[in-house]
Parts: sequence; structure tokens; C-alpha cells
Amino acid sequence: MNSSRTWKSGEICRISGTYRCENCHLAGREVTRSFEAGTIFPMCDSCPEKDVTWRLEKAVGPVRATA
Repeated sequence: MNSSRTWKSGEICRISGTYRCENCHLAGREVTRSFEAGTIFPMCDSCPEKDVTWRLEKAVGPVRATA
């Protein structure tokens, strides 16, 4: 499990919950989105950057095992 609770766009979401775009957060914008386990993290619609970091804010389900 990712101990930092952050994932990059393109990685698979393992924990359903609400995530914050760290790039937007550092730029003074608050962008949060909900993702289901198994979803691939997308690029942020509000960021000009292609590669963004998503931080888990609130989990709503169990960790999903991936092979």
C-alpha cells in the first residue's frame, strides 16, 4: 500500500474515497473529486499540468487488492 496516501495520474485507485489535487492545492485552488476503487486516476481538469498528484482526503471503503 502507498503509505504517503498520494497517487499520480495514470495509477489505479485502490481506495474508494474523496481525493484532492495536490497541484491545485499548492496553487491556492481546492479541487476534490470522488473515485471508486479500480478507477484510473485522471489528469485534473483544472490544472495546466499533464501529470498531477491526487491525495486521499477521506476513504469510503476497503482497500482493493490489485495484482
